[in-house]
Amino acid sequence: MGKDEQSKGVKRGISRRMFLRGTAGSIAGALAASGPGKFMTQGMFAPRLIRQNNTVIFAIQTFAHEAIQSVLPQFEADTGLTVQLEGGPVTGNEMLTSYSPAFASGTSPVDLFSDADDSSPTFMGAGWVKPLNEIIPQETWDDFPPSMQDHIRGFLSIDDVPYRIPHEFAVGYFFSRQDWLSERGLTVPTTWDELVEVGKEVTDSANGVWATTDALIKPALLYVYVAYLAVQAGGKVFEFDDGTAQALQFLYDMIHTHKIFPEESLNQDYTAQNALYMSDKVWFMRQWPFFQGVAEDNAEWYAPEKLVISLPPAGPLGSKSWIGGWGYSIPTYAPNPDGAAALIQYLTSNAVASQLAAQQGFLLTPRYSILEAMADTDDELIAAMGMYAENDVFAPRAFHPRVAEAQTVVDDMASLFLTKQASLSEVLEQGKQLIAALDQ
Repeated sequence: MGKDEQSKGVKRGISRRMFLRGTAGSIAGALAASGPGKFMTQGMFAPRLIRQNNTVIFAIQTFAHEAIQSVLPQFEADTGLTVQLEGGPVTGNEMLTSYSPAFASGTSPVDLFSDADDSSPTFMGAGWVKPLNEIIPQETWDDFPPSMQDHIRGFLSIDDVPYRIPHEFAVGYFFSRQDWLSERGLTVPTTWDELVEVGKEVTDSANGVWATTDALIKPALLYVYVAYLAVQAGGKVFEFDDGTAQALQFLYDMIHTHKIFPEESLNQDYTAQNALYMSDKVWFMRQWPFFQGVAEDNAEWYAPEKLVISLPPAGPLGSKSWIGGWGYSIPTYAPNPDGAAALIQYLTSNAVASQLAAQQGFLLTPRYSILEAMADTDDELIAAMGMYAENDVFAPRAFHPRVAEAQTVVDDMASLFLTKQASLSEVLEQGKQLIAALDQ
């Protein structure tokens, strides 16, 4: 696939027709359902007196702060509140480590925070976050298409009562250096086999240049990539089945056999992964949508041809990438719950959510209002979302009632195999036993 053919699916504005095609299980099919098409926020944020303190402490990952800050002046003018932004944890495991001690003691260091799929079930089950059904207006919930509802009911609710509202629709996109490929007369790999074939040709390990990489540090990030490969192999990662075995073996081979994937990635987080790509050391990589904004902010380095999104290389089951996301929650013991309620209403309103999504992929979900506001733009992530929907790439995130602990099992077993401390058969058997213990 040449540069022009690769680019036209992603680098141009996406049409409504592109989103209205597909099955009910895809984002495209979801958008075919009727839904609100206009912003209906007038009057929601009339000036009010918050009778506690005047500061709302809001924790969210630092790369989203600039976008959040752009919409705060109106909120602060209308409410008389001041919003204090703090950096939030970057993984669900870090969320649990950072906040569980305070929540368990009946206190909270923040009024509102961005929480992950893999930590919120624990917070919800423990009663440490507030229900949002009487805080978020129905018009906001109605702005989410049917395709989001199962995810909301599964990872953001208990007994259909929501405790978290999505601000991110996360799917691992496959980013490619189309400029390099064009110079070498190569095409984006479309299968695992092609990724290895092209990878051997382009890797220059002596100079620290790799075909592909990811952040594989524990906790949680190794799980993310193993689960990504597992859905491409048709595996259910918490069952340690044949598809999961194929995924683990493929990752092992990329690192140790074919040597197209740096072993150092086992100690790297997303910041290091992104830095490697933007240091011109990586040809392809899976990464979450937020990287688009990170790369564009690096104005001296960024060019569209350095960051072209294509379909993930297909494994035995096909070209797949699982969906997940982050969302806003209010701690039960928030010092300023009224201020937090006002802020979460504002940030998730149809009009403001659209403004945020246009600036930062970490604040993008396939809401009707967002897609309507951005449908005629040249936004790469909107185009990529449509392309992935059309090609049936989206796969469900693996669910377990004790999801954070189950992910730790995958982390630990994968690490043992990838560092040559245990055989594949040993980690599969032990993984099954550890998951079974969680189910008891």
